[in-house]
Amino acid sequence: MSDYLSEEEQLERLKGWWGRNGTGLLTGLALAVAGLVGWRWYDQSTTEARQSASDVYESFLAAEGDARTAFAEQLDESDAGSAYQAFTLLHRAREAVEADRIEAASAYLQRVIDANSPNSLQDLARIRLARLHQQGGDGAAALAVLAGVRGSGYRGLAQELKGDIHVARGERALAHEAYRSARQEMGDDRERPILDIKINDTAPPEQPDPPQPAAQPAAPEPESAESEPESGEPELESAETPPE
Repeated sequence: MSDYLSEEEQLERLKGWWGRNGTGLLTGLALAVAGLVGWRWYDQSTTEARQSASDVYESFLAAEGDARTAFAEQLDESDAGSAYQAFTLLHRAREAVEADRIEAASAYLQRVIDANSPNSLQDLARIRLARLHQQGGDGAAALAVLAGVRGSGYRGLAQELKGDIHVARGERALAHEAYRSARQEMGDDRERPILDIKINDTAPPEQPDPPQPAAQPAAPEPESAESEPESGEPELESAETPPE
């Protein structure tokens, strides 16, 4: 009988606990299941989107003419800011430079920067855009673009390009400082003979040591009044010497 009452008490306690917590438990379980299903759906959709963007990029590389432009515009619409869109813009910028369409090339590179592309690709676009400004004679615009380079993989190249711009502007001290910074960024273990030549070429000339003041000759000591006559001088006869 006691065992039966004990089971009845346990059952009543279980019912009470379920009444207090059952709804929250079911809600939490439902949220967990929904979260798991949602994550799997998001991961699958993201993987499919990446695969789709990769396929479009491969088609872009293989296409020519209007078809190539159409694939690039498709990536612009569906994958803005992705690495694949940045790759297509970099390709289009290079083709524009080869066709001597510098303004179009600059616009493509600026789009890589403005589209929140991966940081490394943004830095690459900044380096190339700065070179276009430099070649166009706008050193100030080139320096402004290079100021945005942040990645360690491109800081050395940015500093070397800054040095080239300062040399063209006649600012040799600033050029030397930029070249030295580039060398530090690239590390001493990497051989960069041309950069080393630039560093040495812009180094300030060595200043000669200032001349030392000439030693002053020592003043002669005055002769004593009681000094002996020098040899060879006739001794004066004393007034007390009796005549012979």
